Amino acid sequence: MYIIWISFSFLEIVVDYYLGHTLELYHFAEEAEKLSLEAFTTKLFMSPLFAIPFLNFMPNKFSPFIPYWLLWAAFATFFEWTTVHTGYLTYTGWKLWYSAIFYTFIFPIVRWHYYYIKH
Repeated sequence: MYIIWISFSFLEIVVDYYLGHTLELYHFAEEAEKLSLEAFTTKLFMSPLFAIPFLNFMPNKFSPFIPYWLLWAAFATFFEWTTVHTGYLTYTGWKLWYSAIFYTFIFPIVRWHYYYIKH
């Protein structure tokens, strides 16, 4: 669980820094010009809080995993949509459908990562 937490927190921080600050595609809360402690703390916890329950209830066989995976991708996209509509996340070039595609690809990678570190 620690490896999952550290890996996904690091991944989220690096990706959000690159896409949000370097490419300026979006920003969180009031962090348009600077990095905020609030956004950093949120990033430290959000990915693992999605990955750990996802892995905990994940089916072992691949055929039942497919609808599970797509449901989680839809849920993650919906969650991001709510953050946009509440004003916490502001797109400045990013589109919600980019996130839907990202989530569709990331959950099988999370599954692979889990089985990789497990063995």
